[in-house]
Amino acid sequence: MNNPQTHKRSHVVPKWFEYPKAIAKGELVVPRKVSFELNKVTKDSIQTDLEEFSTNPTAVMACRLMGAGLVIGDVQLSHDMAEYVVKNRGVDLLSIKLADKILQVNNDMAQLSAGDVRISKLRKWVSEYPRDAIAWIELSRAFTIKGQIEKAKRAATIAIKLAPSDRYIVRCVARLFLHTKDFDQALYYTQNASKNKFDPWIKATEINVALISQLKIPDIKKFIPKNLSHDEIFQFSELLESAGLLELDSGNDRKARKQLRLAWENPSDNVITHAEWILRNRLPSMKELHNLNFDRSCEATTWVNYVDLKIKRALESAREWELEEPYSKHPFIVGSSIATISGQPSTGAEIAKKGLLINPNSVGIYNNLCYSLLRAGNITEASKYIDKLKIKDGTIQDLFCQATLGLYSYKTNNYDAGRTAYLEVISQFKKDNEIDLQAEAILNFGLSELEASTPESREIAIKTLENTEEMKNPTIILLRKLLREKLNKGGGSN
Repeated sequence: MNNPQTHKRSHVVPKWFEYPKAIAKGELVVPRKVSFELNKVTKDSIQTDLEEFSTNPTAVMACRLMGAGLVIGDVQLSHDMAEYVVKNRGVDLLSIKLADKILQVNNDMAQLSAGDVRISKLRKWVSEYPRDAIAWIELSRAFTIKGQIEKAKRAATIAIKLAPSDRYIVRCVARLFLHTKDFDQALYYTQNASKNKFDPWIKATEINVALISQLKIPDIKKFIPKNLSHDEIFQFSELLESAGLLELDSGNDRKARKQLRLAWENPSDNVITHAEWILRNRLPSMKELHNLNFDRSCEATTWVNYVDLKIKRALESAREWELEEPYSKHPFIVGSSIATISGQPSTGAEIAKKGLLINPNSVGIYNNLCYSLLRAGNITEASKYIDKLKIKDGTIQDLFCQATLGLYSYKTNNYDAGRTAYLEVISQFKKDNEIDLQAEAILNFGLSELEASTPESREIAIKTLENTEEMKNPTIILLRKLLREKLNKGGGSN
């Protein structure tokens, strides 16, 4: 049984973008007392500089235009000028380093295969500039993408010691230690940064790390000023989103909606990602009351397309999500789930295998890989990984694994063991009041019976389709389609 991880965005956790991308998304901007406006004078000034540069190019002018490109969000301009700066030098070291960082942004999966080259370059850089915290955290990210976690931790620890209060460094370090489930470390560094100075972005990260660690948190409201301007809402949007989530968890829907509506007036990309989860899982009644641009988040776009059953677009978005967060297991788990449930199990298996290159110990990815291989009929290859699905604590993940083990039993002609596994999973989901997951398990059970052509298979399949007919969950809709097609083709025993 695939695990699409529909419950995994219940906290406002920062993504780990490369430095120039974080700049472009506005996450590192210091709030201005007077709002920046790209008015006619500014546009004319940039155009004049561009004309001067075209006739008399200099590194100084390129550096100025590179900065202008970052401020106004013109990625191409900043990239072109960064290329000139790196090639011609002639400016201060900090500007050269920023240009180098801009050019290192390359959202291509080929970057994974070239990871050793990237690591080598970053190692050379930090050996020459050992106090460059940004280079150390970029090295940590490169190690994480390669699955070299201990090296990633060492590089991140050096970065945070060099810049213990830097917003970018602190949030990246927190994301790394959340990724490795070192919650105490993530909390220590975010709390330490908050002691030195107040930063709404760091405070929001600290609070969500504490929530994930199931620790008591301070009253979040005291950190949010009243009468925020539009620009200030952006700076506080993650705190506002977190406050809304806490109100929602406390049963205060009215207060939750108020805080969330305010956060969504000028949200960060991270808030947009979380807002999509809120609207899908907690407050679907607010879907018509927002003006969120989900295109700003690959993760959100993946889910929006999936819910709308636009499978091709959903898989394309999941691919972009992989490139954006190549260190994370989530885009691979979701992508492999969507592919397999939509009738493309071989594609699902390939996506899962890519995820295992970076997350070699992820039980969730192994589960999806085995499920995809079994659905594709590749039982021999699935048997190589099936021992990875160990049942431990009776968690939801364990139940997914147990269901997949049930499917394996069916595929290896051990029908009694398969039936027992599925019925236990169905019973537990019912006990936990996980109605959608219970329906998914029932549909998977029906598919397994039908494929095994057991005497009761057609009766089970028909009854399963009847009992899930009104359910709107996209996974259930797609599983029903697979079951119906199998039934129409004469699957099962008559």
